[in-house]
This record gives sequence, C-alpha cells and structure tokens, in this order.
Amino acid sequence: MLKKIAIYGLAYGSAATAMHLTYWYRNLYLTTSFGAVLPLLGNVVFTGLAVWQFLKHLKRDSENPVNLGKALFGSLLTSLLVAMCTIAGLQHVLKNEPGKIKAYVAVAMKHQTARIEKEYKPEEQAAKIEEAKAYISKQLDPISISVSQIQMCLSTGVVIALLVFVRGGRNS
Repeated sequence: MLKKIAIYGLAYGSAATAMHLTYWYRNLYLTTSFGAVLPLLGNVVFTGLAVWQFLKHLKRDSENPVNLGKALFGSLLTSLLVAMCTIAGLQHVLKNEPGKIKAYVAVAMKHQTARIEKEYKPEEQAAKIEEAKAYISKQLDPISISVSQIQMCLSTGVVIALLVFVRGGRNS
C-alpha cells in the first residue's frame, strides 16, 4: 500500500507542482485569463486523479474488499504527498524568485487598489489599502501557503475517496 501511495502521490504531485511553476515562470499572474486558475485546477484535478488511481489499484490488488478506513487513510496519505510536492515547488519560488513575488504583489495591489477606489469613500481608502497589503503579504507567507495547499489537497482527496468508495459499493 505504501508503494502505491508513494507512486501516485509523487507522480501526480510533481504534475501539480509543474502547473504551479508554469504559473509563476510564465508570469500568468499578469493576466486575467485561464492561466490564473491553473494552480487551483492543478491541485484539484491532480489530487483527484492520484486518489482515484490509488483506490482503483488498491481494490484491484486486494483479495478482500477494501474497507472505508483503509481507503480514507491511503487517500489522505496520497493527498498529503501531492500537497508536499506542491509546497516544495512554491517554497522554491518564494525563496529563489523575489522578482516574481514582487511583480505578483504589484499586480495584486493594483487590482485591490482599483477595487477599493470603486467601493469605498476617499477617507476610508487609505486604511483599506493597508489592509489589502497586509492580506497579500500574509497570503505569501510560507506557513499560509503550506496550510492552504494541505487543506485543499486533503479535502479534495477525501471527497474523491468517498465518491469512489460509495460508487464502488453500489456496483458490488
């Protein structure tokens, strides 16, 4: 079981990491096109595929029916491995690409400033802009990135595991 977890977690984790790195290295944060959803889509799709493949092969290779506990535990570990790969790629960008991070912050602040200028009165705008700066810098904190990646991958993995398990229960 651990071999399958490692294989699917690392394979799909590296694919999700590649999507994140593509997002950063192709400067897709500068556009409002499909590229902006690339990292989110990568996490959801690749985590789902990893869990689905893991469960499919776990059921095929097991002599006994797979119980829900084993399926969920394996799915959580697979999802965690996908998340760890993605976190490693994002940590690389944070540490080694300060220019990319500064450009991202500039674009995010430009969008936030435009939104704040539309929605708030001039006397409230300065305080709201400072709040937006603090929020953006907090979102780029390594711990914040790690927590959000782990939560996204684990929740996707659990949902896919339950769907696959329930679907498999109906067919038997």
